Amino acid sequence: MDVQQIPSAQEAARQPVTEEAVLEWLVARVALLLDVPAEQVPTDRHLDELDIDSVDAVLLAGELEAWLGQELGQEMLRHRAGLAELGAYLARRYALAPYGIGF
Repeated sequence: MDVQQIPSAQEAARQPVTEEAVLEWLVARVALLLDVPAEQVPTDRHLDELDIDSVDAVLLAGELEAWLGQELGQEMLRHRAGLAELGAYLARRYALAPYGIGF
């Protein structure tokens, strides 16, 4: 995915938050951080295994917070098994947030 095609948090906020949308967004951001094509980002790998340092994890969490309108924190990102699991978790969390249900 070309860097120009990666939606900003504000652009992403105008789209439905689905598991697929979150995963696509995460993969695009990680690919940008790692300077690799999105197709080379393994979705079953943990952020720590992908060599995402703590500064980049904080920035990633901040962008996700801006998109989802929820405080997430860097540690939440690091407690998921892989990007696919993280995407699913965030989509569920976002869907339940308006009802006051959190994880």
